[in-house]
Amino acid sequence: MNMGEGINSVNIVLDIVLVMASLWMVFTVRGIGGLVGRSLNLIVAGAIVLGIAHLVATFAGPGQLAIVDGPTNNFVHRLIVLAGFVLLVFGFRQIRVMKD
Repeated sequence: MNMGEGINSVNIVLDIVLVMASLWMVFTVRGIGGLVGRSLNLIVAGAIVLGIAHLVATFAGPGQLAIVDGPTNNFVHRLIVLAGFVLLVFGFRQIRVMKD
């Protein structure tokens, strides 16, 4: 096994850990209602999307399943990350409403 293969394996493990952490967040915030619950649900959804973005980037690009080429893989990854951040922002904006 060369260094590149070892790093690929570590990347896959870290991607899975990210998705598992986001799923753990789902179970942690489950049952919280009201504005706080809705806000946390959006934030957790954003975290899930961010975790999935890394899995897609790892498996869709060159080296694994090679569904798309490198530049396209990078573009798709950034679009998915953008969607995750939009969910995070909407979640935090709802929490900000409580402050006003």
